Amino acid sequence: MNTIDPTAADPLAPLRARTALPDAVATDWFALGNALLERANGDKALLREAVDALMRAHRLDANCDARLLHDIAQTAFILRDWALIESSTALLLARDGNDANALVWRAAAVQERDDFTEAQRLLHEAARAAPGNQVVLHKLALCIKEQGRFGEAEALLRRVLELTPDNAHALFDLSELEVRAGRYAQGWLDYEARIAFAHDSNAARAALAAISPNWRGESLAGKTLVVYGEQGNGDCLWSVRFLPLLAERAQREGGRVIFGYAGPMQHLFERMLPDGIKIETSLDTKPDYHCGLMSLPLRLGINDPSVWGRPYLSADPALAGAWRERVAGATVAGNKKIGLVWNGNPDHIRDRRRSVPAHEVARILDVPGVTFFAISPGREQTVGQWRTKGIDIVDLTPQFTAGFDDVAALLVNLDALVTIDSGPAHLAGALGVPTWLMLDHVSAWFWGEETERTPWYQTVELFRQPSAGAWEAVLERVRARLEALAE
Repeated sequence: MNTIDPTAADPLAPLRARTALPDAVATDWFALGNALLERANGDKALLREAVDALMRAHRLDANCDARLLHDIAQTAFILRDWALIESSTALLLARDGNDANALVWRAAAVQERDDFTEAQRLLHEAARAAPGNQVVLHKLALCIKEQGRFGEAEALLRRVLELTPDNAHALFDLSELEVRAGRYAQGWLDYEARIAFAHDSNAARAALAAISPNWRGESLAGKTLVVYGEQGNGDCLWSVRFLPLLAERAQREGGRVIFGYAGPMQHLFERMLPDGIKIETSLDTKPDYHCGLMSLPLRLGINDPSVWGRPYLSADPALAGAWRERVAGATVAGNKKIGLVWNGNPDHIRDRRRSVPAHEVARILDVPGVTFFAISPGREQTVGQWRTKGIDIVDLTPQFTAGFDDVAALLVNLDALVTIDSGPAHLAGALGVPTWLMLDHVSAWFWGEETERTPWYQTVELFRQPSAGAWEAVLERVRARLEALAE
């Protein structure tokens, strides 16, 4: 009878067993850390275990391997562990002040605390240490973009593309600057660069690409096109408005359109779609073509946003009626009813910049004659703290049982929504709810540049930070609007 080796199924088991011994040395921990990195494939738990193992190796013998500090700093960069990046890169730069990788990683950590002057200095040092390096120039472009210097950032991105013409990430970043500036035709074309790396996060696209070509605007006569939802909820909410126009074209040409979507806004979308489009939540139909939802502006020639600002979504009538009663029961008689979103998904790459700290947003919450309604679930603790201070704020989100349909039904029963740049901003705009959108200094491209209105939503008003992290001026303006509304 053959004996089964208990470590055979798990190649990490021998390494973990070795590091569990009291005489484990730095090279044992280094070997475990690198084995974990090889298998992590983006898994944050494995990456965290890996960096912990590498740190243990460093504590036992900082010189056990020449790559050790670099592996620690690089993994910390992937994990966005800014404190560890700063400590590890300080050691790397003490060893070699011209270490371009360490300079780039450290610049990212410094930029995270809004010290753009120092971040830019570090990136210029990296550019001198590695002349013509496209990664360094790309990071420098993004640092300059975060300061609102869009023209300089664009020039740098174009330089990156001269060095690496097939650089999809640089072209994608350039496209966002072009669309932000209203150069839609070129911007939509360059925005297609995302398809080169969309397989990293969109299983639907990968499955469709395996059985059909990407639709580039060919005739739909006798053809079936599947349009798949992509990116975040806000992106889908913004771009779903173009599906009826696509349906008109398909009907003229004798084709068929299917919307491939299995997300949380399915019922919202079903109410707006024309009869010519049905939603499929799984890959039931083999299409002749596939297309991302965010590609529709390019394929349909949407270059004038001024005709697209009308509301296009609606709340479920029965749910709206039920929420009308809930809102009325929670509101002081005569008060204005204001929705509130002050922070978003913490995993969003821009969440720290787009979210307003609770202690800062509190300065608008004591306006007399206003009852606030928390819109984002999971904020009960903060709401409870505000209520103990006498703030009139209600959290009905535990009654959300129908997902975004409940959010929509609540929103249409409010006088206005005060929100950061997140999904509810797009939802409220699509529903035609008056919306006061508090924007960080360099916000998403949807909201353009320097304007107080957006052509994409008639009822959305923009309140922009004058500089990174400067919420005070935004909140003063929002408070003034609240006071005027409540008079």
